[in-house]
Amino acid sequence: MIEARQRAYLEAMGFDVWVAKPPPPDWSRLVIGPGDGSTLLVCSAAENCSTALAGDITRALGNNPAWAWPDPDPNMGTPLEDAIENRLFTRLVVFGEDLAGKMFGKDVPAVMASSSISIAPGLDELAVRGTAKQALWRIISSDAKADV
Repeated sequence: MIEARQRAYLEAMGFDVWVAKPPPPDWSRLVIGPGDGSTLLVCSAAENCSTALAGDITRALGNNPAWAWPDPDPNMGTPLEDAIENRLFTRLVVFGEDLAGKMFGKDVPAVMASSSISIAPGLDELAVRGTAKQALWRIISSDAKADV
Protein backbone atom coordinates (compact mmCIF):
# COMPACT_ATOMS: atom_id res chain seq x y z
CA MET A 1 0.00 0.00 0.00
CA ILE A 2 1.42 3.42 -0.88
CA GLU A 3 2.15 5.89 1.87
CA ALA A 4 -0.43 8.48 0.75
CA ARG A 5 -3.17 5.84 0.80
CA GLN A 6 -2.09 4.66 4.26
CA ARG A 7 -2.21 8.24 5.50
CA ALA A 8 -5.70 8.69 4.02
CA TYR A 9 -6.97 5.54 5.78
CA LEU A 10 -5.56 6.64 9.12
CA GLU A 11 -7.01 10.14 8.74
CA ALA A 12 -10.41 8.66 7.80
CA MET A 13 -10.34 6.56 10.99
CA GLY A 14 -9.67 9.70 13.05
CA PHE A 15 -5.97 9.16 13.78
CA ASP A 16 -3.60 12.11 13.75
CA VAL A 17 -0.98 11.54 11.10
CA TRP A 18 2.45 12.98 11.60
CA VAL A 19 4.64 13.49 8.57
CA ALA A 20 8.29 14.46 8.67
CA LYS A 21 8.90 17.89 7.22
CA PRO A 22 11.45 18.08 4.45
CA PRO A 23 14.63 19.92 5.42
CA PRO A 24 14.66 23.62 4.62
CA PRO A 25 16.66 24.76 1.59
CA ASP A 26 20.36 25.21 2.13
CA TRP A 27 20.77 28.92 1.43
CA SER A 28 24.55 28.63 1.03
CA ARG A 29 24.32 26.03 -1.76
CA LEU A 30 22.69 26.63 -5.13
CA VAL A 31 21.27 24.61 -7.97
CA ILE A 32 22.46 26.30 -11.14
CA GLY A 33 20.41 26.07 -14.31
CA PRO A 34 21.65 26.29 -17.89
CA GLY A 35 23.26 29.42 -19.23
CA ASP A 36 26.75 30.31 -20.35
CA GLY A 37 26.79 34.06 -19.82
CA SER A 38 28.72 35.99 -17.20
CA THR A 39 25.63 36.75 -15.10
CA LEU A 40 24.12 34.58 -12.39
CA LEU A 41 20.55 35.41 -11.38
CA VAL A 42 19.46 33.95 -8.03
CA CYS A 43 15.78 33.55 -7.13
CA SER A 44 14.12 31.81 -4.20
CA ALA A 45 12.80 28.67 -5.97
CA ALA A 46 13.18 26.72 -9.21
CA GLU A 47 9.67 27.53 -10.42
CA ASN A 48 10.41 31.28 -10.29
CA CYS A 49 12.91 31.11 -13.15
CA SER A 50 10.40 29.64 -15.57
CA THR A 51 7.91 32.52 -15.34
CA ALA A 52 7.24 35.01 -18.12
CA LEU A 53 8.86 37.75 -16.02
CA ALA A 54 12.04 35.69 -15.65
CA GLY A 55 12.08 35.20 -19.42
CA ASP A 56 11.73 38.94 -19.93
CA ILE A 57 14.64 39.59 -17.56
CA THR A 58 16.76 37.03 -19.38
CA ARG A 59 16.02 38.66 -22.75
CA ALA A 60 16.73 42.14 -21.35
CA LEU A 61 20.18 41.02 -20.21
CA GLY A 62 20.90 39.45 -23.57
CA ASN A 63 23.98 37.43 -22.62
CA ASN A 64 22.37 34.07 -21.78
CA PRO A 65 22.53 34.39 -17.98
CA ALA A 66 22.21 31.38 -15.72
CA TRP A 67 19.44 31.17 -13.12
CA ALA A 68 20.03 29.60 -9.72
CA TRP A 69 18.00 28.87 -6.59
CA PRO A 70 18.70 27.51 -3.11
CA ASP A 71 19.29 23.79 -2.98
CA PRO A 72 16.26 21.90 -1.62
CA ASP A 73 18.49 18.81 -1.15
CA PRO A 74 21.45 19.78 1.04
CA ASN A 75 23.73 17.23 -0.61
CA MET A 76 23.36 18.28 -4.23
CA GLY A 77 23.96 22.02 -4.66
CA THR A 78 27.11 24.00 -5.33
CA PRO A 79 28.50 26.54 -2.86
CA LEU A 80 28.01 30.05 -4.22
CA GLU A 81 31.68 30.97 -4.24
CA ASP A 82 32.58 27.74 -6.09
CA ALA A 83 29.87 28.46 -8.67
CA ILE A 84 31.26 31.94 -9.26
CA GLU A 85 34.82 30.68 -9.65
CA ASN A 86 34.02 27.60 -11.75
CA ARG A 87 31.55 29.26 -14.14
CA LEU A 88 33.43 32.61 -14.27
CA PHE A 89 30.43 34.73 -13.30
CA THR A 90 31.28 38.42 -13.08
CA ARG A 91 27.83 39.63 -12.04
CA LEU A 92 25.49 38.17 -9.42
CA VAL A 93 21.95 39.49 -9.05
CA VAL A 94 19.94 38.24 -6.08
CA PHE A 95 16.18 38.80 -6.32
CA GLY A 96 14.81 39.90 -2.96
CA GLU A 97 16.22 41.35 0.25
CA ASP A 98 14.95 38.33 2.20
CA LEU A 99 16.82 35.89 0.00
CA ALA A 100 19.98 38.00 0.15
CA GLY A 101 19.75 38.06 3.94
CA LYS A 102 19.41 34.28 4.08
CA MET A 103 22.33 33.80 1.71
CA PHE A 104 24.77 36.34 3.12
CA GLY A 105 23.50 37.29 6.56
CA LYS A 106 23.25 40.88 7.68
CA ASP A 107 26.13 42.24 5.59
CA VAL A 108 25.91 41.56 1.86
CA PRO A 109 29.37 41.88 0.28
CA ALA A 110 29.75 44.13 -2.76
CA VAL A 111 32.07 41.57 -4.41
CA MET A 112 32.56 37.83 -4.01
CA ALA A 113 35.46 36.20 -5.82
CA SER A 114 35.32 37.83 -9.29
CA SER A 115 31.64 38.74 -9.16
CA SER A 116 29.94 42.01 -8.26
CA ILE A 117 26.80 41.46 -6.17
CA SER A 118 23.57 43.39 -6.64
CA ILE A 119 20.32 42.98 -4.73
CA ALA A 120 17.23 43.50 -6.89
CA PRO A 121 13.61 43.58 -5.77
CA GLY A 122 12.00 40.15 -5.47
CA LEU A 123 10.29 38.65 -8.51
CA ASP A 124 6.87 38.91 -6.82
CA GLU A 125 7.45 42.62 -6.29
CA LEU A 126 8.75 43.10 -9.83
CA ALA A 127 5.55 41.58 -11.19
CA VAL A 128 3.35 44.28 -9.64
CA ARG A 129 5.37 47.42 -8.97
CA GLY A 130 6.70 49.77 -11.60
CA THR A 131 9.21 51.28 -9.18
CA ALA A 132 10.66 47.81 -8.59
CA LYS A 133 11.13 47.39 -12.35
CA GLN A 134 12.86 50.76 -12.49
CA ALA A 135 15.19 49.67 -9.68
CA LEU A 136 16.03 46.46 -11.57
CA TRP A 137 16.65 48.42 -14.75
CA ARG A 138 19.08 50.71 -12.87
CA ILE A 139 20.94 47.64 -11.58
CA ILE A 140 21.10 46.06 -15.02
CA SER A 141 22.20 49.24 -16.80
CA SER A 142 24.81 50.18 -14.18
CA ASP A 143 26.27 46.68 -14.31
CA ALA A 144 26.31 46.80 -18.12
CA LYS A 145 28.31 50.05 -18.01
CA ALA A 146 30.76 48.45 -15.59
CA ASP A 147 31.24 45.50 -17.97
CA VAL A 148 32.41 47.81 -20.79
